[in-house]
Amino acid sequence: MITVSGVSKGFGGRALFTDVDVGFTAGHNYGLTGPNGCGKSTFLRTLNRISETIRNTRIDGRVLLDGADILNMDVTTLRRRVGMVFQRPN
Repeated sequence: MITVSGVSKGFGGRALFTDVDVGFTAGHNYGLTGPNGCGKSTFLRTLNRISETIRNTRIDGRVLLDGADILNMDVTTLRRRVGMVFQRPN
């Protein structure tokens, strides 16, 4: 289970998205839709901390994975549990 509470993300002085609250339950499939540039991929990168690699990125709020704050987890362990499939593979 992933629980997102009050998550906002910004880059420099620009807000990318603000105050997101959502929960994802194990065993279910979810889709995230919206127009190009609305922050879908940016939001997903927040869930497994890929966005931390970008300078001047600011993240507020909490993301819990099975009740544990992802910021307190080892990043390698987190990324093994929260993976992403990119539209354009590297």
